[in-house]
Order: sequence, then C-alpha cells, then structure tokens
Amino acid sequence: MAKHVWKKPKLNADPSAVRRTPAEEKIIQKKYGISENDYQNLLVKQNGVCAICQRHQRKQRLSIDHSHKTGRVRGLLCTRCNRNIGRFFDSYEMLQRAADYLKQSAQSAEIAQG
Repeated sequence: MAKHVWKKPKLNADPSAVRRTPAEEKIIQKKYGISENDYQNLLVKQNGVCAICQRHQRKQRLSIDHSHKTGRVRGLLCTRCNRNIGRFFDSYEMLQRAADYLKQSAQSAEIAQG
C-alpha cells in the first residue's frame, strides 16, 4: 500500500481532493469496508456531486451513505441528503409518500392559481 503524506488543506480547496490521514483511512476501511481509492472511484462515478441533489460539496467531503441493515455502501451524499434519508429511516415507502405528497401539493397550488 502506498504511503500517503498528509497535507493541511488549502483554503477553498476541493474537500474531496484532500487526502485523509492514515488513521482516518483505517476508520473508514473498518466502518464501511472501502479504501480511499474506492471513495475516489465513487466520486468520479458520481461526477464529484451528491448522488441525490447533484450538488458539489464545498466545505466538506461527501458522506459515505450505507444501508444500516446490510452495511453495504450505496454511494456518496452531501450532509443534508444523508441526514434526510436517515430521518426517513432509509424507508423507500416513506420517501415515496413524501414525494407523492409534494407532487400533489404542487399540483393543487397550480390549480388554485389557475
């Protein structure tokens, strides 16, 4: 394994380009089962943006999203999207109901403005 030299990030640096310390890499490997190279490959696959909102993270790295049931890594998310999925308990059904609710509400608003 290549030895990494940890460097203090420059101001306004792309947070995803900043290498983790060896200790941080070890924690990520143990917790999620992925290496820094795996993270970087996911980042490239997602074009450097959150898998949900498609925004680039400016202040911190994208979070490693994983299933709490299986432990499997699903992708990289910004902090907001990652927390919001957690608030819906990783439930597809709850998220779908929320999406349906928003869609219905928007359609009702359009009809009312009519």
